[in-house]
Amino acid sequence: MDAILCSDDTFMEFKIVLETANAQLAAQGSRLRIEQRGRRLNLRGPLPLRSDPSRRGLQRISLGLSADPAGLNQALSTAALVQLQLDQRSFDWT
Repeated sequence: MDAILCSDDTFMEFKIVLETANAQLAAQGSRLRIEQRGRRLNLRGPLPLRSDPSRRGLQRISLGLSADPAGLNQALSTAALVQLQLDQRSFDWT
């Protein structure tokens, strides 16, 4: 049971919603995924390396968002923005 979500049922419901959100990202052609780490949400996917932006590697972006429905909606919006930046080759870590 996850302490932030109060019950096993609520945890499982959020897990299903998170999986659905990631399936939506995949259907849109994005290789980014939203992941829950503890009580927070991150983006994970192939991103330019900080040391060599011409190369990509599996990276995480800490979103600072709570692992709840509101945080997930914000994470989806952020994933769309990051994907757009990647597509336009304008993504920058700064």
